[in-house]
Amino acid sequence: MSGLLDGVRVIEVALLAPDALGMHLADLGADVIKVEPPGRGDYVRQIGGITVDGVSPLHRRWNRGKRSLALDLRTPDGVETFKELAAVSDVVIEGLRAGSLARRGVGFDDLLAVNPKIVFAAMSGYGQTGPYRDLASHGVAYDAFAGLIPPVPGPGGFVAFGRPPSVGTAVGPLFGALAVCAAVIRARASGEGCMLDVAQVDAAVAWNTHDLELAGARAVGAKIEVTMTPTSEAPATEGAEDGREGLVRMADSVRYQYYPTKDDGYFLFMASERKFWENFARAVGREDLLERYPSAEVGDHARGNLALRAELTEIFQTRTRREWVELFLTANVPGIPVYLGTEMVDDPHFKARARMLDAEAHRMGGLGIPIQASVELPDPAPAPTVGQHTAEVLRSVLGYDDDRIARLRATGALG
Repeated sequence: MSGLLDGVRVIEVALLAPDALGMHLADLGADVIKVEPPGRGDYVRQIGGITVDGVSPLHRRWNRGKRSLALDLRTPDGVETFKELAAVSDVVIEGLRAGSLARRGVGFDDLLAVNPKIVFAAMSGYGQTGPYRDLASHGVAYDAFAGLIPPVPGPGGFVAFGRPPSVGTAVGPLFGALAVCAAVIRARASGEGCMLDVAQVDAAVAWNTHDLELAGARAVGAKIEVTMTPTSEAPATEGAEDGREGLVRMADSVRYQYYPTKDDGYFLFMASERKFWENFARAVGREDLLERYPSAEVGDHARGNLALRAELTEIFQTRTRREWVELFLTANVPGIPVYLGTEMVDDPHFKARARMLDAEAHRMGGLGIPIQASVELPDPAPAPTVGQHTAEVLRSVLGYDDDRIARLRATGALG
């Protein structure tokens, strides 16, 4: 079975979350060869506070579908072998601090000399340029910088950060994979390689577009209005003029809100347009709500209307989450069950679409790439042990025989 990126070879030198860039490409069928130092290898295998059969789930997820080649880039033979691999590959991923591979003599300029079509994707925390280029980092830093984790009260009166949304570490590799696919298409058409600089902090900031867009609008003197709906009993609060009203006051929303259900769960109700509000009221036999609580045509959350909120709370407790889905499908009302943890695995929509990995093969559960295609996508192989495919890669990709592999081992290039 071939994937969408069948025939694309990727050489990856990465640690921790940047491993996800190669994961996305491997999930789509690319041959991703993970080059890692002999011995310990990528220490993602030991982090995260949880292990499965002694190995971190982060490694099992981010490095699935890859082959591992143990190669010491501190040795001349290791560098020479790496260049030979790059010469017959499409992509090199550097998922390390900026300039790490260049310091080993296998940076973008070095590899262009052996492969003019090489795509060099540098995935780092803060990018290849800028004053923070060499600043050490971990994943929470990117979301904190991007304004995505406001401080919250902590124990003993101290300040803490809330649950990180992990935007930078998750979205950065996605942007990187998109850029790699585009660059490979360009390289194959033009014969020219390119350098890609993807910073996880940039990806996190890009997710905060709402505030950035409004800041730009204010800077050019554009007129910004915060619309409060006719049925809202809550006055505009301080800060409304900067456009954050709709984001920070969702707790006051009524027609766009969580409601408890008969099966002790919650359902997200989203009838903030007049047509959906009318469809809902008629579907539950409560046309009286339309007269008592009329809706604006669009964007009417009925913020602060506690009387309506109390009535809706009673209504939603008359059906289970599954029953509300069925009713909403029939009546054309937007809404979705709210799940905690892994509850969604029992949902029929999840079962119809999710690409569940073989738990026995991967030694844990999990999802494959969330993409549907007209061709069947292969299931990824389990994440490798350090150097698991060293001899296999050298034979199949570079044509090395047993004697040459033995000589490399003797020089320490393979550990």
